[in-house]
Amino acid sequence: MNARVSDRRIRMNKKLLRTLGIQVKQSMPGRMRVKVGRLARRQKQAGWMKEHLLRAIGVVSVETRYATGSVIIYFNHQLTSTRVLLAEIVEQTAHPVSYPERDELVPGFKNLCDTCDCDSTVRFGVKLRRVVWLTGLMIYSAARLWLFRLPLVQSPLSLIGLAAMAGTAPLVREAVADIFIKKKVTVTPFLAFGSVATIMMGQAFSALQIIWIYNVAELTENYVAQRSRRAIRNILEVAPANAYVMIDGMEVETRVSAIRPGDVVAVHTGEKIPVDGLVTDGEALVDEASINGRSEPVFHQRGDKVWAGTVISQGILFIETVKTGEETYLSHIMKMVEDSLANKAPIEQKADQLAARLMKIGFAATAVTFLLTFDPLRALTVMLVMSCPCATVLAASSAVTAAVANAARHSILIKGGLYLEAVGKADVYCFDKTGTLTMEQPEIISITGRTPSLSEEYILTMAATAESHNQHPMARAILAEAAARGISPEPHAVCDFKAGRGVLCTVGGDAVILVGNRQFMAEHDIDVRWFDKKAARQRAMGNTIVFVAENGKVKGMLAVANPVRPEAVRVLHCLRGDGVSRIELVTGDNEEVARSLMETFPFDDCRAALMPEEKAVRVEELKKGNSVVMVGDGVNDALALTHADIGVAMGVGGAEVAMEAADIALADSDLEGLMKVRNLSHQTLRVVDQNHYLAVSTDLIGAALGMIGFLTPVMAGLIHILHTGGILINSSRLLSWEPPVEPMNYCRECERTCKSGLTRCGEKGDCCDT
Repeated sequence: MNARVSDRRIRMNKKLLRTLGIQVKQSMPGRMRVKVGRLARRQKQAGWMKEHLLRAIGVVSVETRYATGSVIIYFNHQLTSTRVLLAEIVEQTAHPVSYPERDELVPGFKNLCDTCDCDSTVRFGVKLRRVVWLTGLMIYSAARLWLFRLPLVQSPLSLIGLAAMAGTAPLVREAVADIFIKKKVTVTPFLAFGSVATIMMGQAFSALQIIWIYNVAELTENYVAQRSRRAIRNILEVAPANAYVMIDGMEVETRVSAIRPGDVVAVHTGEKIPVDGLVTDGEALVDEASINGRSEPVFHQRGDKVWAGTVISQGILFIETVKTGEETYLSHIMKMVEDSLANKAPIEQKADQLAARLMKIGFAATAVTFLLTFDPLRALTVMLVMSCPCATVLAASSAVTAAVANAARHSILIKGGLYLEAVGKADVYCFDKTGTLTMEQPEIISITGRTPSLSEEYILTMAATAESHNQHPMARAILAEAAARGISPEPHAVCDFKAGRGVLCTVGGDAVILVGNRQFMAEHDIDVRWFDKKAARQRAMGNTIVFVAENGKVKGMLAVANPVRPEAVRVLHCLRGDGVSRIELVTGDNEEVARSLMETFPFDDCRAALMPEEKAVRVEELKKGNSVVMVGDGVNDALALTHADIGVAMGVGGAEVAMEAADIALADSDLEGLMKVRNLSHQTLRVVDQNHYLAVSTDLIGAALGMIGFLTPVMAGLIHILHTGGILINSSRLLSWEPPVEPMNYCRECERTCKSGLTRCGEKGDCCDT
């Protein structure tokens, strides 16, 4: 690939970006996400944009999202910058350059789980009609020959011959495209040639059988892909078509697509919330199962945040719109899961390679059969069994697709089979503390003033003012305590956040407030030694200390407690029992708080007071010879999540940037999902192995029987359909499978992990510790 530098000088400004429909949705060192309106639902133009950016200096990889027009760029920030890449996007959008399509990874096979389903419904309808009329001809011919025992004219110009030629026409078109346009050797030209040759030999009914079986197999595969996407969409159904917007005190029915940020939406009992927003008035119980999996409705009132896709169980809410349409949290999650189907696991790629090898073996076996027997029907029988390795390809892809849908049903969102396979093999886990091992919402335990004249309310007002726009869990705890005491943040002009350290804001033009940890105070030359003893006592109890300063002098100290998630300790012990060799804590909290957790959790080591980039460095160190999973939830975890082999983000309570950077998201913020997804990975690999055995064995046995003349083309086709159906049925078991929270080789009888892999080691008495 040749890197290049654009020679077109473009003066970028906000007006130009708005005109072109370009929005920068996320930007961080090494990664940028840009939404380009002109690329939405335009597959060809999105491909050109991807190829255009891949030729730019410093670009590592590019992903495009068909449904939204989003472009995600991974780049070396030392070689290029976000501004340069944005200029490349503007150039390609304003003056699009076409590029040739890249070759498929496996010659002759399309990606069965491609996320682009723009014309899948149309293709399915065409194939369904073709199968229907071919089936009618098959019934007519079979009834005439076998039921009424009447002669059937099979010459090329007979009714059956012409019908068979018409049925072969699509195969011929595909064959021509494969040979002369795609320059690839696939099974289609051989089947087309075999069908035409059979018709010319006066065996039109045999050719019709081949065409019918091929089309039924194609229709089956198309149906599987559509059903998988439909299942995921049903799980993540987002919003209603219409909603009621408040206009001049009246509820006006409006299309959800027409709602804009700032509009106030009224939602009543039984209705689905159409937007992400803040409650401005009203009270209601909200069913949030689609977001966090909770079985009980959650009470919401003024000031609470609500999400699209949740349902009002009882009450009424007036919601100020913050995000709409594809920008809502649940829409974002739905796109993540749908996009995941294109991200192939290594085992899927191996299946494609195996299928390609089987196809070549099939061609050879077909040629040998014809040379030895000079019987075209026997040769076609072998070709039909061996040269249509659909089941071999489906062996992995159908299982992975079913597993991704299963995970989504359990509020675990996986961005692709690649990560589903890898997470089951990971042997090192790194955990952030705040919002990950602890609850998303910490609590203020105590407020201490520097002098008695500084009241708790005064210190809390300063802290809430500085943190009023911060989404970190610590900030939310401060704001929640302020709201509980009836304290409102003061207006401020400037706000400067430092991830993992604190925030600085200017109030009233002259007062400068700082809220943060000891390191943040030291960076601004603020002496906090007066609080040393009080802070030490709080840290010994595992609490986090937040200092509040005004105009260069410390004014107070907040002690914040993060309740440990009830399932956290058990989950980490289960990970250890499932073969994880090392578990580390990597946190921005101080050493004392981190060390206090070592007594509770089975950590091998902890690294405290780490900046975001230092977390990423530690993850890189652990990756040497290991497969590393990083589990986090905040902005300060995003870098570490991208550097890990598998990044896992906590769901609703987590920052959006962390969700973007992660490979797996626990949408319900339940750490038990870590064990569920590992067990789902183990079970998926077992199902794939079973599918491969079934696909390969039936192919080889069927080919052998065809060579000796035991099988007719119809019987060979039925074998092909039956073993494909068997694989789909076997994979579909994953849709309803319930992944356990304990290791799959956990012995419930002696509460230990068993070598035998049985759930009750008493069956063999082979427990690992006995």
